[in-house]
Amino acid sequence: MSDPFQHALAGYDEQFERKLVDAITEAIASTSMLTDADVHPVIALRLGETANALTTVLAAALALSPVATRSPKAIRQLADGFRRKLTARVRQAELDPLFADFKNRAFGSDVADHERGGNA
Repeated sequence: MSDPFQHALAGYDEQFERKLVDAITEAIASTSMLTDADVHPVIALRLGETANALTTVLAAALALSPVATRSPKAIRQLADGFRRKLTARVRQAELDPLFADFKNRAFGSDVADHERGGNA
């Protein structure tokens, strides 16, 4: 299937999802880049603002779907499905060694973690 439009109509596309995840992650990272007092580049992840922004974008995307907005019950069922996926994906991320390393460097209290790059 070489026609991009036909490909888009063919059904769920995991590669497209991956591209969106990469683009969203890049947008969050680039928007979070700052410089410290010594003009060193740092990333300041504002997690509350990020979560709220993602919720706003998700709500707007779902509002475009007639299936999602046909009734309050449909919205509740969709939200329940997202809650289950979100819970599972948070647990999955917590088990990832690279994620754990980043989290420890960014938010850990160990001096060695801070020396490797992190000081939230």
